[in-house]
Amino acid sequence: SVLMQDVLMEILVLDDKSTDDSVTCVENWITNNQHELQKKSITVRLIQNQTNLGVACTRNKGVKLAKGNYVAFLDADDRFAHGKLKKQVELLEKSNACLCNTGRMLINPNGESTGVYIETPRKITLKTLEKSNCINCSSVVAVRDVMLRYPMEHSDVHEDYLTWLRLLKQEKFVVGINEPLLEYRLSKGGKSRNKWKSACMTYRTYRLAGYKIVRALCMMVSYTINGIKKYKILEKH
Repeated sequence: SVLMQDVLMEILVLDDKSTDDSVTCVENWITNNQHELQKKSITVRLIQNQTNLGVACTRNKGVKLAKGNYVAFLDADDRFAHGKLKKQVELLEKSNACLCNTGRMLINPNGESTGVYIETPRKITLKTLEKSNCINCSSVVAVRDVMLRYPMEHSDVHEDYLTWLRLLKQEKFVVGINEPLLEYRLSKGGKSRNKWKSACMTYRTYRLAGYKIVRALCMMVSYTINGIKKYKILEKH
């Protein structure tokens, strides 16, 4: 899905000390796609962590190693729709925003569409984000220098949500494209699928973002209402 994009880019594949055959698969993929990569002037770099660093530190490592003006995140089980990155870069340059996310179509573990689409606002402020995390990390394209200023931390909570909250305390807004430009894979083992665990992580995320206890509890009310709506959809699939 990354090769389907029509922008000049480099691909950084970060392996966080995996214990399966991920590295071999990636190495074989690079070898088998050399001709297509050269034709599109795409550079692919495989970076292996010597120890398991967690998702936050690993994403930060990718941002630091990147050479472009923009960075896009893509977790291993998700997919980009054709033309996604170009649309986001164009909107970023037009709006002068520092981050752009998109809507997402939910797919099942086998990669088949569930027919469920999660929308995103076209303009997201801190107030918007305090109600619910409407920015999915795999949909994000952001200015690299900005991501260097707001590195992800605390992989044991919602590390991406924590970063967006911190960022929007300083930036006036970020933008979204309300189109299904990301295919987001549902996983039973995902840390957001356990309702109680996800709720606890969300509360800790608010506290780490600097919100006092009362304010964090009030935000949890909104989180719970939005979560009930979301999980009613997810449980059907």
